[in-house]
Amino acid sequence: MWAIKGHVLAMADDPAVPRTASGAFAGTVWIGDDGRVAAVTRSRAHPPAGFESAPVVDVGSSIVMPGLVDLHNHLAYNTLPLWTEPTQQTPFLHHSSWPRARTYARSTTWPAYALITACPAELLAYVETKAIVGGTTTVQGSPPSNRPRDGWLVRNVEDETFGTGDSDLVYASTLTAKPSLLADRANRMRAGSLFVYHCAEGRRGTIVAREWTDAAHAGCLQTRFVAVHTGAVDPAVYAGWREPGAIAWSPFSNLWLYGETTDVPAARAQGVTVCLGSDWAPSGTKHVLGEAKAARLVADAQGWDLSDADLVAMMTCDPGDVLARAWNRQVGRLQPGAIADVLVISAKPRARPYARVLAATEADVELVVIDGRPRYGTPELMQAAGAQPVTHVTVAARRMSLALTRPDDATAGWEWGAVVDRLEEVRADPAGEIRAAQGRLAAWAGHLDDREAPLRLALDMPTGLGPIGGLPKDLGDVDVPPLQSLTHDAAWLESLQGRGFHGGLLDQLAHYYD
Repeated sequence: MWAIKGHVLAMADDPAVPRTASGAFAGTVWIGDDGRVAAVTRSRAHPPAGFESAPVVDVGSSIVMPGLVDLHNHLAYNTLPLWTEPTQQTPFLHHSSWPRARTYARSTTWPAYALITACPAELLAYVETKAIVGGTTTVQGSPPSNRPRDGWLVRNVEDETFGTGDSDLVYASTLTAKPSLLADRANRMRAGSLFVYHCAEGRRGTIVAREWTDAAHAGCLQTRFVAVHTGAVDPAVYAGWREPGAIAWSPFSNLWLYGETTDVPAARAQGVTVCLGSDWAPSGTKHVLGEAKAARLVADAQGWDLSDADLVAMMTCDPGDVLARAWNRQVGRLQPGAIADVLVISAKPRARPYARVLAATEADVELVVIDGRPRYGTPELMQAAGAQPVTHVTVAARRMSLALTRPDDATAGWEWGAVVDRLEEVRADPAGEIRAAQGRLAAWAGHLDDREAPLRLALDMPTGLGPIGGLPKDLGDVDVPPLQSLTHDAAWLESLQGRGFHGGLLDQLAHYYD
């Protein structure tokens, strides 16, 4: 057991947690050996019973808040650069338009396939680290795999079973679902599961709006339904969601591909919970902390009445409450009984907490705790929190500590340099590495569910045009671009200029990273 003392922004709805007008207070978050928050108190209060001798990590005026929740992602693609189709002069109409673009498969499917096939564990280590350096503790969109990945580095929404082995807590579908599947998911939601469904992604009034209609006819409009995007629907349809669930909103990706986004105020007016998701690297931000900045720009440009507190809630307590409908466990809030996923962001004394969180970048993330365990942070705070084993990674010109272990052995430390070196080996010879990996998998044909079998991942986005599942006939045509940085660095910001269909709005993200 241990504790973190600082400027607490609890996002709590428990009356046992102190409240202030600003939302934050000088306090302490007490973390039990069970990975749960035991208590949240003012800094001068006595420790709760049993914590009298617990070590306290004092972060000064820095903000202590819930870890961030990214409710829409596609992790398998998150080593890739932003993508545009050079010949596309007008916004894409919907999600079935851009996979047919001439360069799509070559730029996304082929390199992503090389990495998930030849070095799946290293790929996951890289992209989950990319999430954690932005304060993410829970992320949706882990690639389908042949074995459970319950609680490795970042908490994975679809894979998380909390040690119960119950794999029916959350279902997800990226591709358009048939009525029979939608009906099955409706029944599973009634039984307690959550269903995350890419639904009506595109420009308003386009043909994909019928996906919403099909979902409604199948009985999916329930409290455990998470509709991703819904930009193509007439906002009036939200009124028909009598027991509203949630929408995962990815404003950057929407503007990048379609030039418009979800009508967030219309959804919120009908009681729909709107949560943020950073989508994927080819058309999204690096992580949900970056996505919140895109949301701020869009809300201001549209004249929407969304406060900084609203946007912080969209990546903490709001998705946490949505997930609790299936998990029966609370993330996104720091209150007694909640899972101890904690983020510490640097802040000066008397900083406005919500504005400070939205302005924060990777350089401001000081400590990330998942399930009560320190996983990433400055060397000083990680040492004070007792993190081990750790490796070191350079983030925003800072030497940071990362508690990275091998996925097949939680006690064995994994050096960051070894992860990157293996990814670079695959980049150097993707065709040879793919063939070698295919041979290893073939040797386990019919037995890939065996725990000793090689880890196998699958892509979860449209493959695009290609002779064999979106892949080239000649694997020698596969080229894996340089690994993208973990941060919203100058090169990434420069890649926004004159690209995508955002009309220059997203160029303003550079102001946050000056």
